[in-house]
Formats: sequence, C-alpha cells, structure tokens
Amino acid sequence: MSFKVIVDSSSDIPIDKATTAGIIVVPMPVTIDDKTYLEGVNLETKDFYAQFDSFKELPKTSQPNPNSLLEQYEKTLAEGHEVVAIHLSSGLSATFSTAQMIREMCSAPERVHIIDSLGASFGYGLLALFAKTALESATSWSEVKETILKYRNNMRYVFTLDTLDYLVKGGRISKPAGFIGGLLDVKPVLHFTPQGTIEPYAKVRTRRAAIRKLVNVMEQEIANPEQQVIGISHSACFKDAQILADEIKQRFKVKDIWISDIGCVVGSHTGPGTLALFYTK
Repeated sequence: MSFKVIVDSSSDIPIDKATTAGIIVVPMPVTIDDKTYLEGVNLETKDFYAQFDSFKELPKTSQPNPNSLLEQYEKTLAEGHEVVAIHLSSGLSATFSTAQMIREMCSAPERVHIIDSLGASFGYGLLALFAKTALESATSWSEVKETILKYRNNMRYVFTLDTLDYLVKGGRISKPAGFIGGLLDVKPVLHFTPQGTIEPYAKVRTRRAAIRKLVNVMEQEIANPEQQVIGISHSACFKDAQILADEIKQRFKVKDIWISDIGCVVGSHTGPGTLALFYTK
C-alpha cells in the first residue's frame, strides 16, 4: 500500500519541491476587497504583496472548500493510495477539524489519516516533506505514525514581523500584545506554542537585532544541525532571508537551507516584512 501526502496551501511548499515529492497541495481561499481568490490558482504571491498596501481592508482567509477536500481524498483513495492529510494548525484555523469530519464521509475512512500540523508556512511544509520521505519505506500507517508526530512535536517556528498590527486585526494574537509592540516601536519576535498558537517570544529594537535573535534562539534549541535542512520563509523581504541564511551558515554546519515565500494565506495575517525560521529542537 502506498501513501499520498495532501496539504493545504498554507504550508508554503515551493511548487518545485511539492511536485518532485508528489505532494498534493489544496488551494485555500483568500478574499480581497470582497472578491475571493484561490491561492496558487488565480492569486500569486508576487502580485499579492505588490498590491498589499492598496487593499481597502486586510485580506480575509478561510479553510479549503470541504467538497474540494472530499473530492481530493476520494480521488487519492480511488488511485489505490492511503491518504495522509496534514493541515494548518488547529490553533489558527478550523481546517483540521473539518478534515476530521470529512474523513468520516470518505468511502474508506480507515485509509485516511489526518494530522494537525500545529504550525503554518514552511515549517509545516518541512513536516509534510519529512512525512513523504518517512512514508516511502512504510508498509503500514501504524509503523510510521509516531515518527511523523515526533518530528512535528520537535519542529520550532520562530519569526519576526515589521508590525503586530496585522496579527492583532486578524485575531491571531491578543490586542494587549499588539498595543505594547506598537507603543514601544519594537521589532517583535514570536513563536508557535506546542498547542499550535502564536505567542510573543521577545522584543528587540531593530530589524538586524531581530534576525540575530532568531539565530540565537536556534542556537539554544537546535539538535544535530548537521543533519537538518533548515527552513526560512519570508514575505517580500528576500534580502533579509538571505542575511538570515548567511548568519546561520557562519555559526552552524547544517545539511542545507531552503528559502520559501510566505504565501497569501499566511501573509494575509502577518503582512509584508515577515521573516520566519524553522528547525527541529
């Protein structure tokens, strides 16, 4: 029995890596000024950030169409595969709970396995890529499930923003935290909790200090860097992503560093200028 990994587009896996790995990416809707688009279908990252400041209001996101998820699960089952669907953190979206419900509607629910990523963006994407590799040699889901969940539980998400305003407006972080960040004119560093929610981690004065903080946090926590592919994602700040990658290379010997764009779904809530770092602790 073979397995097929399915993710939603908030995983921010570069198209070439998803295609090479055979991972199916289900597009998520983004509503901009009352018009709804599908990420990666009729809404591309480059255009999204180029026009971001001209939007009348903050873009809104929602979970994938349930019928689209059901159709994709059923198509994969019909092709003879078991489904391993990994979705956006339940701490940020109802996608995971919807996927669990859809599983019970499938023709063979025992062959559909739903995982809460507890993350977003390319950290979640790295989890999906790891799962794909782990599943290649597996003969049963029970054989590999704990390995995948262990990797998920050890994945770290730390990131910095130009401003907390977008996270506050989107309800992804508390208003007091956003108020403090704006009042002190700081560059916030945030992280994902083990429950898949976002919390402030530290405050620094400059963008450069924020990048150094990301690397310092990684230095305190990372396990076996020489065996790891490090993930970096960014929203319209590729030069900062390169600076972060260079800092890591100077301080650590790592297997590789992959840089991805933060897509339109995640970027709707973080805005331009977001820089994120992913590794396993």
